[in-house]
Amino acid sequence: MSKFYLFLSIVFLYVLIFWLNKTFILPESKLIELLSKNYSNELINGYLDYQRKWKWLNYVMIPIVYIVKIFLVAFCLNFIKLFFLPGLEKIQFSDLVFIVMIAEFVFIIAGFFKFINFYWIDTGYSLEEVQTYYPISLVNMRDYISTEKWLNYPLQLVNIFEFFYWGVLGWGIWELSDKKISFLKAFGLVAVTYGVALLFWVGIVSFLILNSQY
Repeated sequence: MSKFYLFLSIVFLYVLIFWLNKTFILPESKLIELLSKNYSNELINGYLDYQRKWKWLNYVMIPIVYIVKIFLVAFCLNFIKLFFLPGLEKIQFSDLVFIVMIAEFVFIIAGFFKFINFYWIDTGYSLEEVQTYYPISLVNMRDYISTEKWLNYPLQLVNIFEFFYWGVLGWGIWELSDKKISFLKAFGLVAVTYGVALLFWVGIVSFLILNSQY
């Protein structure tokens, strides 16, 4: 499969997940029910009008967001060449883009898992639960860890799917190096490139959320 068609598959699946959530998890009737507990009808109607007006933008942003994400992750992984390990010198940036796109299917599975959870299992959800929930992550145990809102994002990232994502990236680097380095070393390269960049990004997001509370 070419990189272009692989990317189209990723976009299609994310659009499908978005449509499923909007249609079955948070349709307008459900949004009104959830928002009416805390907001006036005037505010709710204004919010829904805004959602209807800019609904198309959500679909337009999906391919833009994921093409940027894929290239940024591949850019971070490209720094593995600085370690001058055997087999890494021949790896091209386009090879890394392909591996990142394959790894993205891990998060697509997580997206469907989240939909299944709220559609069939946890049907008595609140709006906050839908917004913060991430499958098999520490954020689902935040009541036992901390209720601070700025911790939601970092706790979301501590999940089994993120671990598998790193594993697929590591497997890809291991394969691209013609297995001249061990899988554990390839996984370590993911940690010191993508992992460090992710940690920096989490720090920025958490700082912004924390400051917005005061």
